[in-house]
Amino acid sequence: METSANTRFIRRYDRAAWFYEGSASVFSLGQIRAAKRYAVEQLRSGVRVVFLGVGTGEDAIMAAEKGCKVTCVDISQGMLDCLKARLAKRNLSAEIVCQNAFEYRPAERFDACAANFFLNTFREADMVHMLVHAATLVRPGGKFLITDVALAQGNFLSKAANVVYLKSAMIAYWLLGMTPLHRNYNYVAYFAQAGLSYDHHKTFKLFPAGPIVYQVTVASISREPSET
Repeated sequence: METSANTRFIRRYDRAAWFYEGSASVFSLGQIRAAKRYAVEQLRSGVRVVFLGVGTGEDAIMAAEKGCKVTCVDISQGMLDCLKARLAKRNLSAEIVCQNAFEYRPAERFDACAANFFLNTFREADMVHMLVHAATLVRPGGKFLITDVALAQGNFLSKAANVVYLKSAMIAYWLLGMTPLHRNYNYVAYFAQAGLSYDHHKTFKLFPAGPIVYQVTVASISREPSET
């Protein structure tokens, strides 16, 4: 049974569906979309891939257009309704699941999982729990993709610009009641707990001479995952 707090949280995302991706694209000068596109490029046509916390799903649409067999999981029906309309407009299909991702357990494991700008919506303990759970959804040897904000790096000015830019976005979503305040996560540091093996990453700058602000991390399931 959903608590009143959970219901309020879900409704906030429902109400944000109409502007969620559009505002992100403007705020990131198109770099969020570019990062998601790079993540989808790591997938082969025909693979079964699950997008957790899919939102309105521009990355899931890219994967469906590529010929992937796409499953989309999100707790917000409003977000998923938007995604359904976008899929229908393009004559694409995907499995749509409105469920808390912590509770999602498919009958068969996927070839890949994409957690794009999703793990960053949790406090650290819950993030680690979700990362470990998400890894159980993928077969051994399958791909695991994380597209998210990047850690501050480079010289002092670049690091400072990263922090100011990204924390302004986090504070905005915190004020909307959609995410907690926390530090940016180094996801690779938690891979051993989830049975993940790091492959490579690609960073994205806000503009050519600007700070690194987004990153795609590509990994694979290196051992049989088990939830803690």
